[in-house]
Amino acid sequence: MISNAGRRVLVPAAAYLVLAIAWSWPLPLHLSNRFTSDPGDPLLITYLLWWNAHAVPLTRAWWSAPFFWPMTDALALTEHFAGLSPILTPIQWLGGSPLLAYNIILICATWWSGLAAHALARRLTRHEVAAYCGGMAFAFAPYRVSQLGHLQIFSAWWLPVALWALHAYYEDRKPRWLALFGLAWLMQTLTNGYSVFLVPPLLLAWTLWFTAWRTEARRALAVFGAWVLFSIPLVPILLEYHGVQRHLGLMRPRSEMIVYSAHWSAFASVAPQLWFWPKLPPSSSEAYMFPGLTVTVLIIAAAVMRLRRRAFAFYVVAALATAWLCTGPTRNGFSLASLWHPYDWIVWLPGFNGIRVPARFFLVTALCLAAAAALALAHLDTVIRRGRRIGAGIVFAGLAVEGAMPGMPMGVPPGNFASMPADGRVLAVPFDNPYVHINAMYQSIGHRMPVVNGHAGYVPPVANVIQWALRRRDPSILTELRRGRPLYVVIASVEGADWWTRFIDAQSEAELVGVSGGGRVYRMGPAAYPRLVAVGAALPRPNVTSRDGWLVADLGLVQTVRALDIRTDGNLVRLPATIRIETSTDATQWSAVLEQAPGGPALIGVLAEPLSIPLRMILPDVRARYVRLNAGRFHTDAITLFGP
Repeated sequence: MISNAGRRVLVPAAAYLVLAIAWSWPLPLHLSNRFTSDPGDPLLITYLLWWNAHAVPLTRAWWSAPFFWPMTDALALTEHFAGLSPILTPIQWLGGSPLLAYNIILICATWWSGLAAHALARRLTRHEVAAYCGGMAFAFAPYRVSQLGHLQIFSAWWLPVALWALHAYYEDRKPRWLALFGLAWLMQTLTNGYSVFLVPPLLLAWTLWFTAWRTEARRALAVFGAWVLFSIPLVPILLEYHGVQRHLGLMRPRSEMIVYSAHWSAFASVAPQLWFWPKLPPSSSEAYMFPGLTVTVLIIAAAVMRLRRRAFAFYVVAALATAWLCTGPTRNGFSLASLWHPYDWIVWLPGFNGIRVPARFFLVTALCLAAAAALALAHLDTVIRRGRRIGAGIVFAGLAVEGAMPGMPMGVPPGNFASMPADGRVLAVPFDNPYVHINAMYQSIGHRMPVVNGHAGYVPPVANVIQWALRRRDPSILTELRRGRPLYVVIASVEGADWWTRFIDAQSEAELVGVSGGGRVYRMGPAAYPRLVAVGAALPRPNVTSRDGWLVADLGLVQTVRALDIRTDGNLVRLPATIRIETSTDATQWSAVLEQAPGGPALIGVLAEPLSIPLRMILPDVRARYVRLNAGRFHTDAITLFGP
């Protein structure tokens, strides 16, 4: 016999599970061989979930995930998804594929988000029908459907749990609810890195709103104490992100934040996956921010019917405020326009100037709207005497229709390359095609080799250097990538494949080892490491002039020169196709001492100093007073000479 308390848990759990399966149909029939949405983020996230199952979180090996090879700490360029590891890693350890794990958590994210929002709405209303309204309004919100390809945004069940715990603690003061709040906050941020910035304004506003400061300030202090305590595990993660991105000189330009901010028309834009509403073009791929007609009408009706509950007012105001933050910063910084761009008021806080997509604040908006809608329905149920069941039926039909899809969009993941033994590294081209990068990462789950390709929120300098060298058809970059181990070059079957086939066929070391539907696979044998040459101190700064496309350095007297550094400061386009260095004792008779393509040295330079990207050229210990370099487009202080 199931108790009433058990029934209150099991019945909603079963209901939301059925709804989640029906909503995601026919994905439950293809959990191991299909992915959802576009072939971008889902395959990338599947790769990251696989990596979390094969490396110990927070270790140096974990941060150095094998993409964007040969750089280290590549994981600090994207989401880490550590919050999902306790669920998804066991699935993979038990034999499930990473794609199976991804699809399971996608369905569970719908299930658990609805169930958690249901629990929050029930605590707010003590009304079972209103609780289902809140759960459905959040789980199947039109905005959440637009984020179908972003599992980190979709997996938001910890957010309503955190709010539930705060309400519970303020009602009965039990410390266990503080612990649950802290755990929910920690897990939400470990699941979605954006939550570090999206959630604190809501939690801070909640505490300020619901605390009776004259008599119960200690409650707020306890909440802040738990918040700080459970934030401690985030410190090393945030420091790693900050350190790596600062070392690489990565930052978000304001223009990029503006592109991914919401225009006012975004609040009428509906995700293309939804079938009921007419489609309006969004201002960006993130700007499908239609709140839903049902929740909007419910909230307005309750306000008209004089719902005066403090919680209702909070969630309505919070929804409006977070939706307003979605409009992002102004173009020129703090100005008169900041009056209608409140994001300018917080952009100065640490981290907020690095948020790429301010429009993702709408995740918080969607939850606040769901809570407000539940409170509204509970109120209307008490003030309307007749037709309450019909009204509730209309509400649930509206919620179901607004979040419905004609069928879960699905794609087929790329196949593996059976002809590639795991003894080297992999480079997939064309290198400027993002889907080639993502496919290469996903395929590495099968062959287990590091990939030169990568896809993340940031593009690191090492990837820019490789792309620059490949665009110039510089074979020295291929030589550098295969030092000590073979390099497998995969030419994807996409536009531009013919050009890349001719380029690789022209390399004497390249051997065609297989052709499949995914493209052609070449093997380039390992290249020997160059002889290590010890370089002495920098020679006294010479007098450098620019003449006829050359940088000419006068050392003042004849000296032995062993190396020359060119500091490019990232301006690689100024380099010639072949670097030529000549020396002379009298500035009349010149002898060529080095001719070298710059791609390989640039790769070595960017790994050592990613901001200045120096190119070091080793010379055969020449005796000279004058040294000239065919890089006249650089400033005269860009070169440094070294002795033995």
